[in-house]
Amino acid sequence: MPEDRLAKVKVRDIDQLIIENPSVIDENSSLIDLLREIIKDTRSRHVYVVNKKNKLIGSVRLNNTIQYMFPATSLLQERENLQISSFMLYSSAKTVKDIMTTNPSYVFEDTLLLEMIRIMIREKVNELPVVDKQHQVIGEVNFLEVIDYYLKNIDL
Repeated sequence: MPEDRLAKVKVRDIDQLIIENPSVIDENSSLIDLLREIIKDTRSRHVYVVNKKNKLIGSVRLNNTIQYMFPATSLLQERENLQISSFMLYSSAKTVKDIMTTNPSYVFEDTLLLEMIRIMIREKVNELPVVDKQHQVIGEVNFLEVIDYYLKNIDL
């Protein structure tokens, strides 16, 4: 089972697979700047939001940008979960902090891979930022890297 083989592996053990310089943007940046940032790196579906001290404070998923760009369509599409407040939020948003998700999940380099996978499953994401002790984004780990690591280290 993959769990057995990955039980003692830490994020730093797959550091050659960590994406360096992931997309990061200041919380006060415009939404146009956010759109430019999100298309710079097609490996990721997140842009990580930082404050003036470069500390991770939020994230914006590709889905959030779609809702920002097409708020009325998003509202109609999700009739079952009709949320007028979401429509108002996205239609009036001006800066990144207006649409970011606060308190994003993250991992450290010494986080166990299985804990990282648990976070990904719980949060329904395929990538997570890797932060240092000051919570500055130093990389991103994507589940595709976990698969790659697993394939390179199993005995076939």
